[in-house]
Amino acid sequence: MDSPRYLCSQLVSLRNTSLTPPPNSIVNLEEIWHSGAVLESEQAVEEGSRVEIRCGTAFFSGLVTGVEKHEFGWRVEVEFSPMTPWTPEEFQPEHLLDPRLGRAD
Repeated sequence: MDSPRYLCSQLVSLRNTSLTPPPNSIVNLEEIWHSGAVLESEQAVEEGSRVEIRCGTAFFSGLVTGVEKHEFGWRVEVEFSPMTPWTPEEFQPEHLLDPRLGRAD
């Protein structure tokens, strides 16, 4: 069974560890679920890149599994490493909405 996806909005740091030196950028976290996330980035990120996402003490490592260019930048989907899954108890974005409930947590 797939874990539910939550809509959210939170600025986070994205580090592309596939590049040398690994650049850091600030991106917007748009969706999050147990095993992944969707980010909005003003800079291109290649599919297949290894990335790290940080916000405060929260840390997720993963693999970029999809990139879609649009008018304002790139929509980037990341699959988290099994070693860094997301749980709402460990990290709660500033704005978090469970679309199944139709209200913000």
